[in-house]
Amino acid sequence: MPIIRTNTDLIFFAHVPKCAGSAIEDYLRARFPLIAFEDNAYMRRPVEQRWNKSSPQHIDLEALNRLFPQGFFDHSFAVVRHPVARIVSAYHFQHEVERSIPESTSFVDWLRLIQDESAQRPFQYDNHVRPMTQLVPEEAQVFYLEHGLDAVIPWLDMITGDIAGPRAFTHKNKRGAYTRNAKEQVVPSDEELALIEEIYGTDFERFGYRIGQKMPDAPAPALPDSFILARDAELAARDTLSSKVKDKANRLMARLK
Repeated sequence: MPIIRTNTDLIFFAHVPKCAGSAIEDYLRARFPLIAFEDNAYMRRPVEQRWNKSSPQHIDLEALNRLFPQGFFDHSFAVVRHPVARIVSAYHFQHEVERSIPESTSFVDWLRLIQDESAQRPFQYDNHVRPMTQLVPEEAQVFYLEHGLDAVIPWLDMITGDIAGPRAFTHKNKRGAYTRNAKEQVVPSDEELALIEEIYGTDFERFGYRIGQKMPDAPAPALPDSFILARDAELAARDTLSSKVKDKANRLMARLK
């Protein structure tokens, strides 16, 4: 839940785990000089030395409303994702990166564990498996990961009255980039889909998702032509720079041979 201070406003980003939150946070840091209430080293601290039950960027609504008075933020936004894709991603992340799940634990057994322990351990896995409805304020501007992240940038342009900052995102934390584990990605069975729908029923209802339908009911937002031109130019420049760096590295390696 980073808090961003602009020249005039306070913006709250409700970071829903496994919904491209790290890419959003990287963009926000590149665009805005003052960002607070995030701790990316939280999980590396011993449990007894952690300041709270979850990292600040994954704060739940109950805690948010207790700590910040109504109207404290001028704007808020979030990125959400189909509950099935999100929980599959969380399962692999806990298996392959956090290693918080025993290797022998199947996906269906893990779902049952989440369901059984949700009341007693609502902060389990640093809120990575918490329903999105418990993390995203009602008044937040909601973006859908299935539509891509691009629409976040013109929205920030609009509320800040400023088009300064990058015109494109740098994507990160794609599966395979952070682990060499070759475990085959889970394809949920009918039983597992039914469990996901039961656990995350409020997410399906609020954000307009359906089992068996990858895209949300909400239509993709239209992007301004001026933004598309600027984005494409920036991406092309990045590709050119990346090619130059790779060419230079290859020439250097050739000399060392």
